[in-house]
Amino acid sequence: MVEALALNMAGIPMDIISWKKAITLWSLGRAIVIAEYDDQIVRSPRFSMRIPSIIQCLDMRVMPRNFTNFLPFNRKNIFARDKGRCVYCGVKVTMSNFTIDHVIPRSHGGGTSWENVVAACMTCNNRKGNKRWKKGELNMLQEPYAPKLTKAAPRNLVNKLSFKTPHQSWCDYIYWRVSMAT
Repeated sequence: MVEALALNMAGIPMDIISWKKAITLWSLGRAIVIAEYDDQIVRSPRFSMRIPSIIQCLDMRVMPRNFTNFLPFNRKNIFARDKGRCVYCGVKVTMSNFTIDHVIPRSHGGGTSWENVVAACMTCNNRKGNKRWKKGELNMLQEPYAPKLTKAAPRNLVNKLSFKTPHQSWCDYIYWRVSMAT
């Protein structure tokens, strides 16, 4: 799906919207096109144009209010943080067949948080079972950590982008990156 970055009047990123909504806002005179995709064209019987990658809304004066320094904690981001691999054996797992393993099991007082949850294959998760992880028994390729952003960013955009690589034209406006340091 092709998306466009929507900026407010001050040029601050506010949302990621569909290309259809971006063209609608432009055609109604409520936005101007800042950048376009080179290889994406929309055509009608009487009209053709490149799909906008960045628009600036002319009637949006609001500033983002909710900022965050962390990625949202969800299954997709756990998978991305662990690079689609089991942290115990290193085998490549898919989004549909990986399991979430609690390093310290919940029954032993471990919580469901970035620092206690890892992606694991079914075999390693079953082998570890409801036991505490101990060095030497089942080695971890990387310790779990909470991915942080290099700078505070609008929460709704962080939720939508997460580990995705933004389009090259967005780089001047998306000023934060996901820090992979532990």
